[in-house]
Amino acid sequence: MILVAVMMPFGMLAIVGLPKLGGLSLLAVNVASAAAVGAGILLLLGRLMRGDRIRLEPSAIAILIFAAYTIFSATVLVRLFSGEIMVFSLSRSAGGVRVSTAFLWGKVWLSPGSSNISQTFYIVLASGLFIVAVNQLSRRGAAFGDQCMAWAAGVNLGLGVLDMAALDPVLALIRTASYSLMNEATVAGIPRVIGGFSESASFGAFSAVLFAYFATLALRTGRRRDAVLALGNGVFACLALSATGLLAVAVVTCILLVQVQVRVPEQTSRGMLLGFAVVLAAGGLGLAAALTMTDTPAMVASVINDLIINKSQSSSGLERSAWMMGGLEALQQSMGLGVGAGSLRSNGLLFVLLGSVGIPGTAAFCAFLILAFGGRAIAGQEDTLAATRLGAVAALVSLMLSATVPDPGVPLIFLAALAVATRRNPATVDAAPMPRMPHLQTRSLVQ
Repeated sequence: MILVAVMMPFGMLAIVGLPKLGGLSLLAVNVASAAAVGAGILLLLGRLMRGDRIRLEPSAIAILIFAAYTIFSATVLVRLFSGEIMVFSLSRSAGGVRVSTAFLWGKVWLSPGSSNISQTFYIVLASGLFIVAVNQLSRRGAAFGDQCMAWAAGVNLGLGVLDMAALDPVLALIRTASYSLMNEATVAGIPRVIGGFSESASFGAFSAVLFAYFATLALRTGRRRDAVLALGNGVFACLALSATGLLAVAVVTCILLVQVQVRVPEQTSRGMLLGFAVVLAAGGLGLAAALTMTDTPAMVASVINDLIINKSQSSSGLERSAWMMGGLEALQQSMGLGVGAGSLRSNGLLFVLLGSVGIPGTAAFCAFLILAFGGRAIAGQEDTLAATRLGAVAALVSLMLSATVPDPGVPLIFLAALAVATRRNPATVDAAPMPRMPHLQTRSLVQ
């Protein structure tokens, strides 16, 4: 699990490339996940041979149903509706019939393809990772998962710093995937930070998830480590200059402000109140100086205009709107069954799921989320459960805005497994010591 967490920030580090399988590019995090699933299968077989009872969590059953329907959709439904429905293909080279003069992407007749295999593989892998991660995190304790998240956040910060310093020769060592690298993109002349990913939206979304997780812990525990990781990743989520990351940060911040209003009357620690006052004062002075001494107002207005106000009217915005409607059309024309995972490109996780796996698959995925993040944590794990929930909110906000395929992604799956682990008593056997983050102490801010 440590390796899986550490590999999450390396969003462009490919280990295996299989272009003939729908552009299947196995990233380091996918390979680490596959290794974890393989080891978990071997342990499961060993337990079965010993006659041990195997118990599946309700959330595990739900995600297995989701995976099973995904396989059915990608093997049966895509052939059932082949040649009868027009969709936006996942492949840019597919050509097709243009539906708008604003963008080049066109529609093609639905047919089975290699992308059905690749997208099904990712979803099956995510399902297996969830089951294995729940088992491992439950045995080692939720604190182990918390340390895994800390490693992921620390590595993400390091990669963000390298990208800000324009150390492209160093980052070239981990940018081996066949994705289009967008490290030269700017907004209003301001360069976007992409860290270890191929573009800013993915980096901003992942940084927002880490910000949500550690900001929650910082507010609830007052630990310095959590505050540092939350602040650093929150800054990078904004520096990515991606509408996806910025909206996720905005939603998370609003939720955190509500939580602060509720918790401050209960926790009247002078240290915590003084800390909030210092941060607000410093932020206010910095903002006042920027507004009066620089061209920041015009620059900020230009960024907001490009990212938010005119986003929907840009060719990219119009294209994504067409993809979204394409998902709904596929849902309608397939009578609610979906046309198969990997069969189409849509926009926004909800529309992608509805178009790909229809109402049954979408319902199974929603049931998985409710079962994974619902319920109550055992004594002492309430803070971690709250952090996973807000991290999941950030992940889902990002996916609802920018997802084009039904793969939920490793970060959301890991958070779901950690949420389940907070509701289970950890076993003490085989609990190996966890390496600590260097130079990040966990002293309380409110001592």
